[in-house]
Amino acid sequence: MGQILNANCRICNFEIDFNYGGGRFNYHENCPVPAINKETGQFETVNYITEKNNPLYLFYTDKQLKGDNGNNSIYLNFNLELNQTNNLCPNCNQYSFDFAIRMFC
Repeated sequence: MGQILNANCRICNFEIDFNYGGGRFNYHENCPVPAINKETGQFETVNYITEKNNPLYLFYTDKQLKGDNGNNSIYLNFNLELNQTNNLCPNCNQYSFDFAIRMFC
């Protein structure tokens, strides 16, 4: 099941809402996952199914963008995992970017 998550940086206050995971009827074709565009450094939500091998994107499911999650929850979408806390902020480049569920879709 897909979710709408909120991402917020505790240091610079960068904030964005994004879709994570496909919906009930389209999850085979559409799996939105947060990523950093390596060329622009911008936060984007891209379809993991079609872009997973695209070298332009570094996904927040990759260890490189994850800090210490401690004992916090992870957000699962099949085999994709997002840490709840201490992800790399695309704005200030600190591991202070936290994800929280806004709603299920």
